[in-house]
Amino acid sequence: MTMVSIRFLAATVILNIFLRRFDPSARLRRRDVLPLLASGLCGVTIYFFFESRGIKLTSASHASLIIAVIPVVTVTVEAIIFRTRIAWLVAVGIALSVIGVVFVVGRPTGFKSLSGDLFMFGACAAWVAYIILSKNLHTRLSEIAITTYQSIFGTVFLIPFALIEHSQWVPISPVAWLSLAYLAFFCSALSNFLYIYALSRLGPISVSPYVNLIPVVGVLGGVALLGESIRWTQVLGGVIILAGVLLVGRREPSGLPIEG
Repeated sequence: MTMVSIRFLAATVILNIFLRRFDPSARLRRRDVLPLLASGLCGVTIYFFFESRGIKLTSASHASLIIAVIPVVTVTVEAIIFRTRIAWLVAVGIALSVIGVVFVVGRPTGFKSLSGDLFMFGACAAWVAYIILSKNLHTRLSEIAITTYQSIFGTVFLIPFALIEHSQWVPISPVAWLSLAYLAFFCSALSNFLYIYALSRLGPISVSPYVNLIPVVGVLGGVALLGESIRWTQVLGGVIILAGVLLVGRREPSGLPIEG
């Protein structure tokens, strides 16, 4: 959590610079504080609490493919909470994604792998809560303002977790600093900005297929860069998950994670 806190402290500074450049008139109003606070808590603090532990205990391939079910879970939760009607193709997509996850997780190689997968499912749940809580914020605030304020609140909640780890703090190596700088600038600030820019120009229907490439890149990166092995059942599960996501994506999506 110390690592995540440093990452988001830096990302928040960068996002504030973007905000002053692209939406200088943005103001935080009292009625927006609670939804921004709650969504920042879920989308930053709780999400990365689960993800940072999950990615440590499972493979990057597993983590990426499990995160791919977020659009499916979102549609299901929206249907339950807002009584949204689910088309039969979407229902088929939900079923496929569940089957795909079974193939991906399979028989875990040990307690650590199972725990890591469960933490990643916790991250999925946190992001779905973030999407639901953020649902109507765009009617009053620009996307860059929403992202910046959520990052601020999420970072504030991260700091106590970092302080709890004080006894475990060690000097950060130059390589680790470079990794944190990369995560802060490219993954937490620039990617958010580019995603928001694309949404404003192309719309969510055109943008969402690119977001669905996250698990593909995650799996390929895990194999090529980290030397992870992947079973044919996991490849099959990934294909089934993506097929399910594409079917669910036939309706306009509410939002997707853009970070790992």
